[in-house]
Amino acid sequence: MPDEDNILENYVEPDITIEYIFIEKRDTQIKPINNDQGYQMGFFSLFVSGEFRNDNLMDFKKLLLDELNYSIKTNDHFKSNKINLGDYKFALVDNNENISEFTELDEKFFQALIASKRNLMIVGKNFIIENFKHHHLFNKWFDEYTNRK
Repeated sequence: MPDEDNILENYVEPDITIEYIFIEKRDTQIKPINNDQGYQMGFFSLFVSGEFRNDNLMDFKKLLLDELNYSIKTNDHFKSNKINLGDYKFALVDNNENISEFTELDEKFFQALIASKRNLMIVGKNFIIENFKHHHLFNKWFDEYTNRK
């Protein structure tokens, strides 16, 4: 069993916490969340200073893929068994619920993420995010879990 004091002693405060909502892709978008869509709210951290660094796009993609692949394997509400980031689009949500959409994780997206409130939505390419803004899941995520300060 790990020594809790030793873990806390070596804990490094993250520079950036990214709050996200991940919604599994579907070929047909019947409503904001279809009955066969899985979703997950969560967070992970980026470090941009100190000894440990994972503040570049490649590290971010790896972190994101590891997180999402772990999510779909450990939760029974997902139909997929492996994530392909090319099947998704990415959206950043600001304090006024304005949304900036990106079709790929490129340097432009990554710089916008770091400059934003870091509230990230990961949804299927055909998912209509604007309609989702009125769904109770979006409101719960936005009200309770995002980086609004």
